[in-house]
Amino acid sequence: MNPDSIQRTSSKRDPTPGRSCLKSVLFVLISVSLILLVLAVGVVYLQVIQLTTPGRNRDIGALPGMSYQDVTLTTTDSLKLSAWYVPGTRPEAIILVHGIHANRAYLIPQAVVLAGAGYHLLLLDLRGHGLSEGTMVSYGGQEVLDVEAAVEYLAAMPEIKHIGALGHSLGGAAVVRAAAADPRLEALVIQSSYSSLARVVEESFNKFALLPQWPFAPLIITLAEYRTGVAASQINSARDLATMPARPVLIIHGADDGLFPARYAQEMYDAAQPPKELWLIDRTGGHVNPIAGHEAEYSERVLKFFEQAFAQE
Repeated sequence: MNPDSIQRTSSKRDPTPGRSCLKSVLFVLISVSLILLVLAVGVVYLQVIQLTTPGRNRDIGALPGMSYQDVTLTTTDSLKLSAWYVPGTRPEAIILVHGIHANRAYLIPQAVVLAGAGYHLLLLDLRGHGLSEGTMVSYGGQEVLDVEAAVEYLAAMPEIKHIGALGHSLGGAAVVRAAAADPRLEALVIQSSYSSLARVVEESFNKFALLPQWPFAPLIITLAEYRTGVAASQINSARDLATMPARPVLIIHGADDGLFPARYAQEMYDAAQPPKELWLIDRTGGHVNPIAGHEAEYSERVLKFFEQAFAQE
């Protein structure tokens, strides 16, 4: 056999080592990239669900020491909301609206104070919270419909001539948004809330999200807005307080609130038209119900506020 023929045959059977190695590396890189992409998409999806799904607390209990009725409200988008109605002796009523991951029982301390002064009260579970229908939270965007349903319920009672509202955190944003569209809400108490949802996202994304703000925040926020049907820019209490017809406003905030800094309260106060009040409370223990540990002063300030606010009508 010709040696040259053997040599040529051998060279045809042996692939180029460098090219084969490059193909293997590219295959591994592409596979790993696809796996990482799928994992990233999954984590982003879970993060969107986490940010737009409230932690439902069905432990409602009962209102202590007062007569009340379990009632059901229906929103304009056909959700059934569970609520307590407390009849009063005055011609004024106050709607109490809790924050995220809570329920109507969170504001029982405020209800005790206001019921003792004779106000009609309506404590509702926001959509997706407590015993109400719904599965999502939109940080005030859709919850405004819940407050509007409460206003409609109370406005239908002939014994009620004036309506105010007290909202905590998310509830504060929903109350302001409702008042901007409905002049029947004549007096507002806003507790531990945020001046602008877009600003919260910009400044505090890492407090709420599992993924770093960059580069994930724009994608997560866009998907959350798509899921809820509400843009973050729509939730702006400072803007609403500045542009809506003037009405009495009391803003209460913990000076040491680490979730929503006290400057948010100052921004809302500065934007609001008079008459307005700002009460920054020292040593509240963070983003908590501000009545705790300040019961006497809270009762005095809030009752005086509503008394004067309704007297102006």
